[in-house]
Amino acid sequence: MRLAYVQLALALFQTDLAVKHEIETRPEYEKEHRLCNGRIRVQKLHNYGTAGGKFTEHMPAIIRGSGLVTLGSAIAFLRVLQKEGHTVRKLGFSFLLGGALSNLYDRCRKGYVVDYVSFRTPFRRLSSLVFNLSDFFIFAGAFLVCLGQTDHTQE
Repeated sequence: MRLAYVQLALALFQTDLAVKHEIETRPEYEKEHRLCNGRIRVQKLHNYGTAGGKFTEHMPAIIRGSGLVTLGSAIAFLRVLQKEGHTVRKLGFSFLLGGALSNLYDRCRKGYVVDYVSFRTPFRRLSSLVFNLSDFFIFAGAFLVCLGQTDHTQE
């Protein structure tokens, strides 16, 4: 059963890489596509920094930092995998690592992360952010890991 969580992380990693490849190679994603009455926008963006394109001039430091956080998450994942129960945390770490590894792979291999989806919201700052599938995996994974932490019946 433990292997299933590792396989899930790898499947999420591969899924995101496949979506990013489609976004990168299809010329129609050079232009913005609006979905759901313009609330969702899809367009390829190369992000050479962190969230929101910050710190673009510090890619080596970003890679080191991302690598260390990913390594720490992987170690925590391996520790949780050794325990009985903790299903929510194991699932969370699978999502977290699948997404983190994909973005780290992009940074190391390409020097940028492929982002492609943004949302129109009442909040200008949030509307300016562009995400990819890995980001959603990371958000969901972090939420599940935190949720699993609060379940003391699994200790």
